[in-house]
Amino acid sequence: MKKIFMICAVLLAAVTAMAQDGTKYYGIKSGSYKTEMDMMGQVITNTVYFDDYGAKQATSMNMMGMEMTQINKDGKMYLVNKGEKSVQEMPQQQQQVNYLNLTDEVIAKNKIKEVGKETVAGKECTIYTLEMNQMGQTAKATVSVWNGIAMKTNIDAGGFAITTKVVEVKEGPVDAALFEIPKF
Repeated sequence: MKKIFMICAVLLAAVTAMAQDGTKYYGIKSGSYKTEMDMMGQVITNTVYFDDYGAKQATSMNMMGMEMTQINKDGKMYLVNKGEKSVQEMPQQQQQVNYLNLTDEVIAKNKIKEVGKETVAGKECTIYTLEMNQMGQTAKATVSVWNGIAMKTNIDAGGFAITTKVVEVKEGPVDAALFEIPKF
């Protein structure tokens, strides 16, 4: 179950903008948003904090009884398990979508199509469909985007369905300590 969760989490991260080179991924300098993710009937609530237009992100998660934080910055991804007092450092995923700068190459590679508009959490979003391969899995996704933020994502990855929806967005400064890697 944990392996399935990790594959699904990686696929979700791939369709969600995560900066690795200082590029602007969000149309907002800093803020946070709360999501609810429904994966195989289990609802997981996350809070994503971001700064520098998405160049730094920290996602607080409670999954399967584990309190985790994923920190993305400086081209790396850190998985922090507070219960086990551990930090796992990994190269940041290369297959990411920057919805503020959709290049012809990214559109072709991920078969991205703009298919409509909808309102999510009070924000007018553009809806895209896409396909991507990650960790040997092909995922089909529908993503509703506002200001570069994936406000709603539906992913089908090898029969596993994940739906994530933003339920609240806050714009404004966030605590810089959120992006610090803990020393246990």
